[in-house]
Amino acid sequence: MNEPNYLPPVIKGNADYRTYRPFTLPNGITILLVHDPQSKNFAASVSVHAGASMDPRVLPGLAHFTEHMCFLGSKAYPEENEYKVYLSQHGGRSNASTSMSHTTYQFDVLADHGEKALD
Repeated sequence: MNEPNYLPPVIKGNADYRTYRPFTLPNGITILLVHDPQSKNFAASVSVHAGASMDPRVLPGLAHFTEHMCFLGSKAYPEENEYKVYLSQHGGRSNASTSMSHTTYQFDVLADHGEKALD
């Protein structure tokens, strides 16, 4: 198994008490982990370089449609809205947005339930 490529440390101000860990996965995805010891929440966000301007002419709205489909079901949460229910039962929520060049997915949940929410 390939190991992640750890990136140079994040430059931060003296008052910033959070810790940061940037790295790139073997598949090319860049990750920035942020640890805030004062937060009671766990959050994650993913932004992909695919937005409305990349829709095929014959399928306008495809990026926005795909945005909505991503929260409807998965292997870990197969029922419609099961993921959203899990988040809301544990103090969390999810959202997504599509711009012309990117689509962003995000969620937050109480920290004790963050790892399962990543599933």
